[in-house]
Amino acid sequence: MFSGLILLQICKISECHKIEVTPDSGTIVIFTKKPGQGLDCSVCKDEGPSQTCNSILLKLTEAQPTTVTFNCSQPGDIFTVEINQEIDCLTSSCSNIAVHPDSTRFLEFTRTFTWDLKVQSGKVFQLDFPSLGMRQIKPSESCPDKHTYSITTYQRTGPANLGTFCRNGTISRVQVLYRGRVTLEVPKGTDLSPSDFKVSMGPAATALVEVDVKLPRGPFSADFFTPNYATGWYNEEKIKWNFAVKPMHNFTVHFQQYTAPECQRKTVSCDYALGDKPPFSRTPKDNQPTNEQGDFSLTLANCDAKKVAIVPGLSLNFNVEVFRSGTPYLCTVDLRNEEGLSLQIENKNPESYCEMSLNSVMQKKIVVPAGTKADLSFLDCPVQDLQLTATKVIDFPSMSACDTRTSLSIPALDPSLPVPLHQFTWLLHVRDQGTVDLMSPKGNLHQSLPDKQCNERVSMLISETEGSNIGQFCSTAESTIQKIQIKGNVSITVIPKNIKDLSQVKGPFLGVCISPEITENVIYTVSPLISGPTYTATPNWPDGMNPSLSASWIVYVPQDYKAELWFSSVNKPKCDTGHTEIIVGPLDSQGQTQSWREDQSFPGPLIQHQSFYLNMSNCEPKSDHFAVLSKIRITEGFPIFCQKNSFK
Repeated sequence: MFSGLILLQICKISECHKIEVTPDSGTIVIFTKKPGQGLDCSVCKDEGPSQTCNSILLKLTEAQPTTVTFNCSQPGDIFTVEINQEIDCLTSSCSNIAVHPDSTRFLEFTRTFTWDLKVQSGKVFQLDFPSLGMRQIKPSESCPDKHTYSITTYQRTGPANLGTFCRNGTISRVQVLYRGRVTLEVPKGTDLSPSDFKVSMGPAATALVEVDVKLPRGPFSADFFTPNYATGWYNEEKIKWNFAVKPMHNFTVHFQQYTAPECQRKTVSCDYALGDKPPFSRTPKDNQPTNEQGDFSLTLANCDAKKVAIVPGLSLNFNVEVFRSGTPYLCTVDLRNEEGLSLQIENKNPESYCEMSLNSVMQKKIVVPAGTKADLSFLDCPVQDLQLTATKVIDFPSMSACDTRTSLSIPALDPSLPVPLHQFTWLLHVRDQGTVDLMSPKGNLHQSLPDKQCNERVSMLISETEGSNIGQFCSTAESTIQKIQIKGNVSITVIPKNIKDLSQVKGPFLGVCISPEITENVIYTVSPLISGPTYTATPNWPDGMNPSLSASWIVYVPQDYKAELWFSSVNKPKCDTGHTEIIVGPLDSQGQTQSWREDQSFPGPLIQHQSFYLNMSNCEPKSDHFAVLSKIRITEGFPIFCQKNSFK
């Protein structure tokens, strides 16, 4: 009590550090002074007359709030804290106890979390680690995240350090005979990131320690170490490692560093069990298994080693390497003779064991750039899992009035490629704000719409390179679109419908020419059917036109016929800036035009006795989108002059 009074007097004239500590039930909190540190700093429990102090150690065992005072301002430089929990499977079921330390306490101290584990004699306690697992390191190494785990076993012959571990590794489970301790050390100032592990009582022991390892896909290697590595292991005990190896992988065991003990009885042996093969044994100095397949186990049995100061015990550092088996399919792709053509190959099945390489470098996705030659390798890659796409960039010079037309055809690809062509894209680049004119070489184009979708062998997705999709198109017997004009750069992607390999499709898909810039974003030239209705849809139907985009349809009505124009489906936005507008007028500019905004009712039908244009422009929407589906029906009829307009 006298020393406590002195401490109280010191605290009045110098800085002190006070904390409130409440140990969890069944947990012991221990403050311990570092050797040779802070001889004048003590730690005290409680306050007032009941206060007790100690210059070396304070142990808190009761689960109640306790005031702990240090008579120095930076106790974390002088003291460490240990949080200890005992898990006794003799008195409880000990079934899958999730163990995790508190992540918020004692940040100013170096923290050591310890769990003392005990099971029935002859049994093992089992540690199951989280999905990321553990990785064994040398005792002299440190973990990148500064969270260092260790496992110690207590046997009649004394304690043995079974290993030092970091998080994120291949070790999924460790079984230890009878009694042991798990330790987690975290330096001061490091935020604690707890990693749960589960404790349970395992089966009857077959070894001092048994380690389960799940090796990932190769190429990969991992190191493992014997107990008391570097200082030596003398006990006549067995250590067992069970390795799970992925299918289509080989493994090789390398003994990298081996120190032999001086055996008084028996010899050191390495016993292997590999699948259905008969077990076999090696000595540590023999060649270990090489290029083997399947799961396997290695049991290292130590001899009864002489234990004197100058005689080393057994120390072994071995490495297990896994790598892919099988023979890859090799091919070469040469794109130097096809200007602007590039290839992409993807594995669409992430669960497969496919390995692809480009010029001997493994890739998740192979990209062969335009104008290059590449060596490709495919190992265990089913054709149905691979997807080949090709892209061809075409730069067009400035032209006017479509003086020259370019045909878009899929170039011949190297026949040695092991995967069919799934998709082909042309990127059409124009200069000086030109317009891309697209025409079908087989007649007209048809836009895929709900009432009449494209069901041909292939269809084409036409888009603005820096904007939205225009739509999906194909050529059919009843196609009505003579030409599509798009301002600026254009992307055209051929998509297979009822064909597995696009390279089997011959002949041009579209004819392309470049004309002067248009005012609208898109212009369609339409020749409606006489035999039935013709449908037209705004770009990117049904998802809506881009803000401020405009589109026009030039509709040719045959002589002695009239056209009925219906707005079959209209989705109106709420405009933030400007208005949407629909304008209908004759092509000869002699007749009357009609227009409507989003805040007006749309009429129907509109009767047109001659060829006409239909123009639609979008606003800057505040909400919703602008999308219109129109229907044109051609019927016999004659112009009716001086007819009064009945639309409002």
